[in-house]
Amino acid sequence: TESKQWYSLKSLQLPEPIFSCGMTISSGYVYIGGGGNAAKEASKSYWRLPWSAIQQSVQSRDDTSLPVTWEKIADSPFIGSSLFKLLNSKLPVLSGGEDDKMGSEIFVYDPTQKRWTAVGNISTECFRPCVVPINSNSVFVCGGGIGNKSCTNKTELLVMCL
Repeated sequence: TESKQWYSLKSLQLPEPIFSCGMTISSGYVYIGGGGNAAKEASKSYWRLPWSAIQQSVQSRDDTSLPVTWEKIADSPFIGSSLFKLLNSKLPVLSGGEDDKMGSEIFVYDPTQKRWTAVGNISTECFRPCVVPINSNSVFVCGGGIGNKSCTNKTELLVMCL
């Protein structure tokens, strides 16, 4: 018989209530951001947490002794939640998502410089597409909203030279 148990990680709670956010694990951190907040406003906020904090919580099922908190990183220059794995030590995101506004810009966050930089565009404007990393410099982008409660079946392979 298989048993399952959920554990509340009280000391690792998010810095604020959020929904429809993006999340990825890369380079020893969990990154989370975008989406909306408790006031149902779109968010530009992003944070990171050491992956080791979650690993320790999983092993002990007791996170009360962990001295870690979510670290706020620079707000993104746009509203969006298509956050994906670090490519060449940078965190790429796609614009689009505020009140279902479409976007095509790609920004990357550089943890060493602590800033966002525009690096290009995808060919089809949309909001909230699905983004999956393929390797260290490529991602597969599929679907996305295109307004008026409609969506697209478009797919793109995005190769980034960062």
